[in-house]
Amino acid sequence: ESIKTVLRSPENRILIKRMLIKCADISNPCRPIEQCIEWAGRISEEYFAQTDEERRQGLPVVMPVFDRNTCSIPKSQLSFIDYFIIDMFDAWDAFADLPNLMEHLNNNIKYWKGLDGRNLRVLRPPPE
Repeated sequence: ESIKTVLRSPENRILIKRMLIKCADISNPCRPIEQCIEWAGRISEEYFAQTDEERRQGLPVVMPVFDRNTCSIPKSQLSFIDYFIIDMFDAWDAFADLPNLMEHLNNNIKYWKGLDGRNLRVLRPPPE
């Protein structure tokens, strides 16, 4: 009933649509683990290439943490999750009840923390 009340206002509907678009844009940590890892790798590679190109051209480096020789992908993922994802998706979950997304988020946090706890900087642990 409270959702119906919120949806009666055109301004609220617009706000909810904007929230959905933003959540969809940054939702990688809420995907199943294999998709999350794949896209974390793609995004990291894009940022590494940007940093490489900025250095090659003598430009200021916008994201110095994305130096491919020193970057910890698990740390970068955990920072992103802490800064952007947790509060946004907690709020969205309280509004729309999204247990699957929240379960994926929790699994992904555990995965990245596991790699970080082993001081690994890569997407996947080495084969045993």
